[in-house]
Amino acid sequence: MCELARVLRPDGEMDLFFIGRDNGREFIQKTTPIFLKYLRPQGLLRTAQLRKQLTREAAFKLFSKAFDPVRLSVEETYETYHDSLEGHWGWWVRIEGHFVQLPPALKEACDQEVKAAIRDLDSPRGIPYTIHRLHVRFRRSEQRPAA
Repeated sequence: MCELARVLRPDGEMDLFFIGRDNGREFIQKTTPIFLKYLRPQGLLRTAQLRKQLTREAAFKLFSKAFDPVRLSVEETYETYHDSLEGHWGWWVRIEGHFVQLPPALKEACDQEVKAAIRDLDSPRGIPYTIHRLHVRFRRSEQRPAA
């Protein structure tokens, strides 16, 4: 954070996008009971700690430590995409690291239950996945007329 503040020119502006805490909420609601079953509470907690997404309020508080809050804004948006199970599963590999402690046979059984849970979300438009974005903006201050 301090490095961003250091390299930004005094009249500079900044736009950053982050994934918010509610990213993939449909998947989280459907799959958490399955992961609890296979990973147990301690393993599920360990995987949850790998996620570092912020709330809008937490992002504003964090960036306010290095940037003038008057010039700072954090907006959040939600956009839902629909895809097939195969399309979603292709992205699933991003979280494979969460499950390295599972023996292969348990991993396969867990994957099958997760696929069934995700398939259960299917609708005529496809399986939804909501992206939660945080847009951090830092704008230059208002120009004052020359004295």
